[in-house]
Amino acid sequence: MTHHASAIPDAFLSKWQNTADVMAGIFDVPAGLIMRVLPEQISVLVSSHSEGNPYEADEKANLNTGLYCETVMATRGLLHVPDALEDDHWRCNPDVALNMISYLGVPLLWPDNEVFGTICVLDNKKRNYQHKYVELLWEIKKSIERDFVVMQQQEQLEASNAELRLAMRQQEAFSLKLAQSNQDLHAALMRLTSLQDELLRSEKLAALGAVVAGISHELNTPIGNSLLAASTLQSRTADFTQEMARGLTRSRMQDFVGTVEQGAAILMRSLNQAAQLVGSFKQVASEQAADGRRSFDLGEAVRHALAGLDQAIMDSGHRVLCTIGPGIRMDSYPDQLGQVMVQLIANAVQHAFLPGLAGTITIAAGQDGADRVAITVRDDGLGIPPDNLARVFDPFFTTRMGKGGSGLGLHIVYKLVTSTLRGSVEASSTEGEGACFTVTLPLCVPATMRKPDRAPPALPIL
Repeated sequence: MTHHASAIPDAFLSKWQNTADVMAGIFDVPAGLIMRVLPEQISVLVSSHSEGNPYEADEKANLNTGLYCETVMATRGLLHVPDALEDDHWRCNPDVALNMISYLGVPLLWPDNEVFGTICVLDNKKRNYQHKYVELLWEIKKSIERDFVVMQQQEQLEASNAELRLAMRQQEAFSLKLAQSNQDLHAALMRLTSLQDELLRSEKLAALGAVVAGISHELNTPIGNSLLAASTLQSRTADFTQEMARGLTRSRMQDFVGTVEQGAAILMRSLNQAAQLVGSFKQVASEQAADGRRSFDLGEAVRHALAGLDQAIMDSGHRVLCTIGPGIRMDSYPDQLGQVMVQLIANAVQHAFLPGLAGTITIAAGQDGADRVAITVRDDGLGIPPDNLARVFDPFFTTRMGKGGSGLGLHIVYKLVTSTLRGSVEASSTEGEGACFTVTLPLCVPATMRKPDRAPPALPIL
C-alpha cells in the first residue's frame, strides 16, 4: 500500500508542530523537523519555530543526493552524526551547505511498516548526544507513529458507516490513552529539563571554584616573591640611607649593590612569571588578527618551533623525536602551527611521565587524503584516564591545578587548530600505554577564512 497521497489532518499537523517546537527547545538546537518521503523527493512536513532554523515547511529536496534522512530511511535505524565536518562520509552532504553539521534522526513508519519519513534534530555545532536524548527521540517517534494508527482508524471510520459507532468508541479510548501518554511525556520532559539545569549550575559552580583557587595559587607565588623582594629592598635602602650620613665603606657599597641586583633579579623573574600566566589566560579569549600566511615545508616548520625548546627538553630528561620527512608542503600559518606543537610537547613533558622517569615523545606526519595532513604527537607515558579524555580540551581543565598547571595549554591548541588552522584535533589513549594527539589540517587553508588569532609567544612551561 502506498501512502504518498494520504492527507494529514490539520489537528495532527498542529500537534506535531507543537511537538517539533518542544523538541527543538529540549534538545537546544535550531532545527527540529518531521520529514515526509515523496516519489523522488523528500518534503519538510513540520519545521520547528526556533531561532536560526534554515528549513521551512513544504520545502522539498531531491533524493539520492546524500542527505542524512536518506540513510535513516534506507537502514530504518537511528543515525547520529556528531560533526559532519570531521566525517569524510558526511562532509559534502547538502545539509552542510546550510551549516547543519550535526544530526540525530530516526525513521517514521506507517502501521503497515512502509516508510513515512523521518523525525530529526540538526545543529550548527558539534553535538554528542547522551543516551537519554536518544531515548527521548525514540519516545517522540512512538508517539507520532501512534498518531498514524489514529489517522488510519479515522480513514476506516469514514469509509465504513456500519462500524462508525464502534470505531468512535475505540478512538475515544485510544485518545484518552494518548492524552495520558502525552501528559506523562511532558512530565518526563519537565523533569529532564529541571535535572539538566540543576546539573549545569552545579558543574559551573564547581568549575568556577576550582579555577579561582588554582589561578589564585598560581599567581600567589610570583606576587608573594615580588612583595618579599620589594620589602627587602625597601628595608635595605632605608638602612643604606642612614649609613650614608655616617660615611660608607667600599665593601658596604658593594654589599648594597649586590642586594639590589639580587632583589631586582627576583622581581623580574617573579613578575615575568605572573605576566606569562596572565598572558596565557588572555590568549583563551584573544581575537586579534595576524598576518604570516605563507608556503612552507611542514618538517622544517616543526623543527624550527622545537629548536627553541632544546635546552628545556634537555633539562627535563626526556627525548623528543621528529620523524617528519621533507616534501610535505603547506600553505598556512607556520607560527600558529609551531605554537600548537610547543604546547603539545609541553603538555606531554608536564603530565605524561612519572617524576624521575625519562620518556620519549615522537612527532610524525602523513597525508590524509589528497588535501589534508595528519600530524601525531605520541608519548610513551602514563596515558590519560578515560574520565578525563573527553575533557582535555576544556578551558581550565587540568589535573595539576595549583601545582603548575593552568589548564589552558590544550584549550589554546584546540582554539588555534580549529579557528586559525581550520583543522581538527583529537586525543586518544590507553591508560598505562601513553597518549596520542592527532592534528588534522588542510594543506592549504581556505582563502575565505578570517585572519587568524595572533600566535602567543612560546611559554617556558617545560
